[in-house]
Amino acid sequence: MDADKKKLNWSKLVKSKEHEEDTGNEGAPGDFDEDSTRESASALTTRFDRVRIRLSKRAIQNNYETLAEESGGQAILPMIKADGYGHGAVFAARALAQMKNLYGFGTASLDEAREVREAIGAKGRNIRIMTLSGAGNWSEEKGQYCERFGITPTLFSEEDWRSFLKGKWPARLKYHLKFNTGMNRLGMSPGLAQQIVSQLKDKPADWRPEGVASHLAIAEEPDHPLTRKQMDSFRGIMASVRAPWSDTLFHIANSSAIWNARKLGLSGLTDVVRPGISIYGVSPWPGGPTRGLTPVMALEYAVVQRRTLEPRESIGYGAQFRLAGNESPMEVAILSAGYADGLHRVNSGTSAGGGRVWLGGKMRRFLGVVSMDLSAIECDASTRVGEWAQMLGDGLDPWTQAKAAGTIPYELLTSVSRRVRRTVE
Repeated sequence: MDADKKKLNWSKLVKSKEHEEDTGNEGAPGDFDEDSTRESASALTTRFDRVRIRLSKRAIQNNYETLAEESGGQAILPMIKADGYGHGAVFAARALAQMKNLYGFGTASLDEAREVREAIGAKGRNIRIMTLSGAGNWSEEKGQYCERFGITPTLFSEEDWRSFLKGKWPARLKYHLKFNTGMNRLGMSPGLAQQIVSQLKDKPADWRPEGVASHLAIAEEPDHPLTRKQMDSFRGIMASVRAPWSDTLFHIANSSAIWNARKLGLSGLTDVVRPGISIYGVSPWPGGPTRGLTPVMALEYAVVQRRTLEPRESIGYGAQFRLAGNESPMEVAILSAGYADGLHRVNSGTSAGGGRVWLGGKMRRFLGVVSMDLSAIECDASTRVGEWAQMLGDGLDPWTQAKAAGTIPYELLTSVSRRVRRTVE
């Protein structure tokens, strides 16, 4: 092929020189006027959302107050890791920063902690920003990072503790120690507690840990043998350190444990609770308590087209959903949401079923395969382009929605991608 014929004919894509002269534009064909474009863009206020999340500031504050009441006046450390369980860590931190009895915020990484610290600014300088896990062993670089951004690390291995102590970081940072009482993920052996007490015996008082923590594996079952074993182990740790570390805070309760605080005997035992999913208005187990909780997130998908599926026709990749020849035509709504937005592919609907969304006063099932940016649901002739189908929100049980997707609400919430715009109401 002639090389000239391979070239793209730009003259068909940009305004001609004659047109430029006629309109008074002295620029070359295809010139980009950055200043005027910026001014025009700033004047545009219309949003063109495919998928949207509406967040309620009042709901997250009400949920906080409910959990504070359930915890009997203990300090509150809301978990805002994983971008605030998909809601936005910055949103959650700013909404809760002025709440009564707030101890701080819990994150999973140093980067998350830094983002939150920078978001709450100088007004939140007395709020602890904690990392409860992390990556790799303790190092001087981590210490400097925590020091610079006001981050409270959690040490959960003997090796980390040795490095932390050797570097004299207890004199420079507030920190917590985590012990493994039976979850068998992170945490030091309970037997190390007394050893650490001895190592700090002759050190200044401000070298002592600000907190001692553990984590329950089955807190939704307070009478489970493992739960009882963990609570006994934690009480043993407390007995070893409480006298020499009289100002140290103790915490073990997640959302499930807060709802079972009385059965677990947390009142008078611990000082801080760590609510996670319940801060966002979701019960921590199926059929669990929802008293005083309101979902913070409404997750909605836009209808971008309605079509009629005829008998023997299929829809979507792989023709996974097909109308039989003896079935009536079906009205179908195309949603501008797919797995790139966090809509799990397991929601895909075959003839046997699929996930569900709320549209037009009814639950509607997905039809065919959920693709990257689009999906399909059943609808009726009254459905219009521009309507919103709701996956999560007030009136929709997150556990029911998650079960249809073969998962749990935690994953459903945290899977929503950052390309989905979040607005606060």
